[in-house]
Amino acid sequence: MNKKDKINKFKFYMFIAIIFIALTILILNVKHFNGKLSIPIIANRIRENGTFASIIYLIIFAIKPIFVIIPSNIIAIAAGNVFGTLWGFVLTMIGYYISGTVAFFLSRFLGRSFIEDLVGNRFIKLDQNLEKNGFKILFLLRLPPILPYDALSYTCGLTKVKYRDFILASVLGVAPETLCYIILGMNFKHPFSIRFMLPLIIIVLGLVFAKKLIKR
Repeated sequence: MNKKDKINKFKFYMFIAIIFIALTILILNVKHFNGKLSIPIIANRIRENGTFASIIYLIIFAIKPIFVIIPSNIIAIAAGNVFGTLWGFVLTMIGYYISGTVAFFLSRFLGRSFIEDLVGNRFIKLDQNLEKNGFKILFLLRLPPILPYDALSYTCGLTKVKYRDFILASVLGVAPETLCYIILGMNFKHPFSIRFMLPLIIIVLGLVFAKKLIKR
């Protein structure tokens, strides 16, 4: 076995260890879900932790990049339901900062071939554009809720984009949609109220506009 194979093997085992730790934390935290995941159930489970609810919420965000499939918007809506508008928004933005940082540096540690298997080639193709105009392009990519947050973070870790530009563009880019999701969570029990419908309409319009822009 050559040196490169040994390094790849070490990275693989390290990744497995990280997944094991993350799964342990997740299982301990969701053991009362009984196999059913929904926004009210997630919100109630977080709320059950009392004074540690904020910490548990941030831990979920921290390990989220390892699973990729966990939607950030669902977690954000749950945060609005549990913590309210202001504190829910602040915690979620901190969560995005943490998860973006984890995915960015984990990507650089694991390498291109590993990340390609994890998130797919279509995200890797973005790297050439990101290297040229990192902050501007990444901010525009983050603004509409189209590309998965963690998958794009993994891709950025493989480019020459500076971490400062990456994390600043990421956090600022997701701020508007995050606020909408938080407000949705706050008014989750009143789906026909103007406070629920308005942020929902903004999100839908953002998606429509972004898709038209991409087609051009």
